[in-house]
Amino acid sequence: MLFRKMLRELLKNIGQFLSILILSFLAISLFAGLKASNISAYNKLNDLFEKTNNADGWIYSEGFSDEQLESVKKLPNVKDAQLRTHVTANAKENDQAQLEVYILPENTVSKPLVTEGAEFDTEDADGVWISESFAKAWEIKPGDRFAMIYRGFEVEKTVRGLAVSPEYQYLKADKDLDVVIKNISVVYLSSKGLDSLPKTELIFTTDREDVKGMEQEISEALSGDFAVFCDRDDLPGMKVMADELAQHDQFAVTFPVVFIAIALLVIMTSMNRMIEKQRVQIGTMRALGMKRRKIIVHYLSYSFFVSLLGSVAGLYVGTYGIGEFIARIFREWYFIPGWTVEMDASFFVVLVLIVFCCTGATYLSCRKVMDVKPAESLRPAAPKSGKNTLFEKLPFWNKLGFSSQYNLRDISRGKLRAFMGVFGTAAGMMLMVAAFASYVTIKDTSSWTFDKLQRYKAEVDFSGGTSLSEAEKVRGLFEGELVQAQAVEIAVKKDATAGEKRSTTMIVTEGKGNFALTDVHRDPVALAPGTIAITQKLAKALSVKEGDVLYWHIYDKNTWYESKIGLINRNPNLQGITMLRADYEAYGLEFEPGMLYTDESVDYDEVSRVSDSVLAVHDDTDLRESFDIMMSMINAMIGVFIAFALILPVVVLYNCGNLSFNERVKEFATLKVLGFTTGRIRKLLSLQNLWLSVLGVLLGAPFGTVLLQYMFDSNGDSMDYQVGAGVVSYALSAVAVLVTSVLVSYMFNKRIKRLDMVEILKGME
Repeated sequence: MLFRKMLRELLKNIGQFLSILILSFLAISLFAGLKASNISAYNKLNDLFEKTNNADGWIYSEGFSDEQLESVKKLPNVKDAQLRTHVTANAKENDQAQLEVYILPENTVSKPLVTEGAEFDTEDADGVWISESFAKAWEIKPGDRFAMIYRGFEVEKTVRGLAVSPEYQYLKADKDLDVVIKNISVVYLSSKGLDSLPKTELIFTTDREDVKGMEQEISEALSGDFAVFCDRDDLPGMKVMADELAQHDQFAVTFPVVFIAIALLVIMTSMNRMIEKQRVQIGTMRALGMKRRKIIVHYLSYSFFVSLLGSVAGLYVGTYGIGEFIARIFREWYFIPGWTVEMDASFFVVLVLIVFCCTGATYLSCRKVMDVKPAESLRPAAPKSGKNTLFEKLPFWNKLGFSSQYNLRDISRGKLRAFMGVFGTAAGMMLMVAAFASYVTIKDTSSWTFDKLQRYKAEVDFSGGTSLSEAEKVRGLFEGELVQAQAVEIAVKKDATAGEKRSTTMIVTEGKGNFALTDVHRDPVALAPGTIAITQKLAKALSVKEGDVLYWHIYDKNTWYESKIGLINRNPNLQGITMLRADYEAYGLEFEPGMLYTDESVDYDEVSRVSDSVLAVHDDTDLRESFDIMMSMINAMIGVFIAFALILPVVVLYNCGNLSFNERVKEFATLKVLGFTTGRIRKLLSLQNLWLSVLGVLLGAPFGTVLLQYMFDSNGDSMDYQVGAGVVSYALSAVAVLVTSVLVSYMFNKRIKRLDMVEILKGME
């Protein structure tokens, strides 16, 4: 009997309970969508690291000996260790793509995972293994010949297999703003025939969690003869991926909370009204001997079944719909074999939690009525004593029209309902502003990058080890600026330990302005001679300011230098330090430019005839390609934001209007008898929705950019985007939300038309 009663009530109040279902669905689908791709990524990464015996520690130097390797292997915390050589080269063909080449004397740590072709063989002097993604982009197959250029020397090998590197889930060419898979590859070679190159890396595995805590024993084993000691958090190839997954984990918790909060408000307002309306029914059931507990369970079942249905559907759609959509987008950016979607126990914990919260909110609604004695509950509740509302105390109250006074009194009577409307609309406005602001921010960042920072039309890349005289010979053809980029390690004090050091990039410029700097306000600025510039994000992480001293050394050199910070600069895509060439050479270091920036058009054939050290030439089209790829992903995310931003006001405002309508059926019917038209009564509903929407828009608007800035800032240290949202963004967001509010009111048009005197009589029963 009670089950059939519940079904009748659900059908009768389908709008309100459908809203609860939708909100439960959205909450868990967002959680599942963000979490499902993450769980799969974590599991597949663990599988990848296990199969490849991925390193836990990386040690860099100008060259390691076999004796040093044996000393490290003997350490009690070291499981496996090996030496290798790492150089950066370029592909002779394939648009002179950047190649991160690893030359291996053995294959025990951080082994390439071969996905097609023959397994890696340290005895194969003619074989080469290249990145699977790069090979597929260029349609390279096992058996093809592959030519590389390093320091002017050409090396040609046979492609034996396609592989995935455990150290590069994120792989970006130096010239690109973000991932362009055709522009970079990891390459593995045997050291057979290449033993003349020094072994610059010593990598090892360990069971110790605090890898950097091993610095002292590593230093003793190597007699201090090394330059840099890193763990996985220091390698961009893995750290960027880890930061991305950590961001998704944060969002998987943060965003569903908003939808659950609104769902609870909908439940409390809907069930409050329903239970108050059924007060006599409850009294009758109790008078007939039905136990209090059974009645409570009956009313709890409303939100229990609705939220359970929504949550189960959301779990499935979120995992295999949204989750797969997110995974598909990020598979284009990150390289994890077999990355799909998966569930774990947390999904069912969240499902239970959501259902419990929704059911608990119903209990709070029915508890008061259940405490009323059966004899009292058989009688209708005594009407609340009339009193002036807060609004009626306003000095201009008597000057307000009938519609305004009527709606203000109703808002005062339904405070929780009004709060729900404002909160839901504010959340929708926040998401809408974030969506439009993300587009504005990316466009603004494009202007910042290409108009203020990268003030050149073409980039000429030199092979590694190109002499200064060769580079200057090429520059003789064009007006431009030579720039050197290299990895360095920095610290804020002398003799810093591994945990107090940071790996970053040093840019050495000639100060001609083709590679420009902008200050914290994003205005172009020149670097004072004798000082260095440090990017704002890095400066905050190190707690340094202008005038402080910073210590640094080149990655594969052991000598430390100190420099005074003369500028805190900002760059959206590059974090590190910048120094002038004259100051760099004053330390006795040799300036080795890796690229030439020029405002002139450059023909590759022309410059390659002048110097065989020229590897590639990139024009504006190449430089903007990676930015356009990034924009495509941002546009997809904007679409998701807008969809959720529109759903919230529709669901919330419909519920507000529905509750308000049901509470005022008798009043509306009376107004209709008195001559009020359907349009005018609808206007009463629309006016209240519009007021709540305007208030929600005003409250939610400032938080849109705050949310977006949080999203960008939580995505690791590599980006420094300054969120902006112009008047147009706020205006479009407000119009979208307010138009939605007005359209929602038309949902009640038919119900208003059907109102007549019969409704008045029903309301008096």
